[in-house]
Amino acid sequence: MRHIVPPSVNMSAQEILIEEIKRQPEPVVRELLHYLKFIERQRAQEEWSDVLPSRELEQEKLDLLDAK
Repeated sequence: MRHIVPPSVNMSAQEILIEEIKRQPEPVVRELLHYLKFIERQRAQEEWSDVLPSRELEQEKLDLLDAK
């Protein structure tokens, strides 16, 4: 069992995260990296969601084109 040092009040969230990641095995670090990329893509899609047509609207267009 490893000793977990509580984060210092002066540490930023980034510093705390980096220290925790350093203690993880490689498979966990890779999974965290994949999850971080997933979150980045999700946020990017959310930023454009008010500008891009919804999936339902896109499907309606495709259905209309298929009907022709």
